[in-house]
Amino acid sequence: MTRAPAELRRVADRAAGALAAAGVPADGDGVAVAVSGGADSLALLHALRVLAGPRGWRLAVLTVDHGLRPGSAADAAFVADHAKSLGLPVRLLTLGPGDLAAHRRAGPEAAARAARYGALWPAAGDLGCRWLATGHTLDDQAETVLLQLLRGAGPDGLGGMAVHSGRLLRPLLGVRRAETRACCAAAALPWREDPTNAGDDPLRNRVRGRLLPLLEELRPGATRALARTAGLAADERAWLEPLVAATVAAATAGDTEALDAATLASLPVALGRRVVREAARRAGLAVPDAAATDRVLALAGAAAGAATTWPGGSATRAGTDLRLAPPAD
Repeated sequence: MTRAPAELRRVADRAAGALAAAGVPADGDGVAVAVSGGADSLALLHALRVLAGPRGWRLAVLTVDHGLRPGSAADAAFVADHAKSLGLPVRLLTLGPGDLAAHRRAGPEAAARAARYGALWPAAGDLGCRWLATGHTLDDQAETVLLQLLRGAGPDGLGGMAVHSGRLLRPLLGVRRAETRACCAAAALPWREDPTNAGDDPLRNRVRGRLLPLLEELRPGATRALARTAGLAADERAWLEPLVAATVAAATAGDTEALDAATLASLPVALGRRVVREAARRAGLAVPDAAATDRVLALAGAAAGAATTWPGGSATRAGTDLRLAPPAD
């Protein structure tokens, strides 16, 4: 491989630092790179190629055609051809209406994301890859923080995305979107533009195209400040996780679908909210939003039979417990 241009080396160095801090992947691991054809994911792919050799990482490429707009099949084919030109294993994954319909309750954007990951994870495993890497950038992190603020999220929501979450890697969270474009331009890598990103829907597009630029105009450096807020909130979340886990264990006493009402009522409200959300997660339910979490907390002092629901879950006061369950159809 010829020497990488400075812009690509800069992105690769940032990715290397983020992954080293996370302690993953191990030498010799397989990493599947989710590539849409945009500048962010192409920059990620080529940055990981710079890093892979000395570390023995085995790279593969995955690309998804959602079938939701004209040109999506051509974008996926572009990625597949590019991966083949690099000599990398590649899988082109095509989603059908049924894949999206399975997640329709989550809304269009969330349904597409859930269906995408539902296809990516098995494909990564088929290619012998333990890890899946995506091209989320610092700008994406800032957008996520703003979206969470607009939704009234608490500190956990403001923690945004992590570089390492389970087997998912986001090595570019310290890289600006402008830097990925500069990287691709310097490396003579053409990229594809998704025309739906230019519209006003979903809300993320308006945050990206209107709100963040306005904040940068009012306060230069706002994007980095928002991403730094996410890092600080994530550190607080990580510090609290052992306390939350121990409290959930005490409140459930081995029954993941029940919370002891007296224990829940005795907790400081901030801890109680975290316990409710973690208990729902462990019960296999959708995590309730802020309003639903407070309704569940209120059940700790309610009469038997009192209940509440949220999209993807329900809670009912039954004897001394709060019973967690999927919502009735």
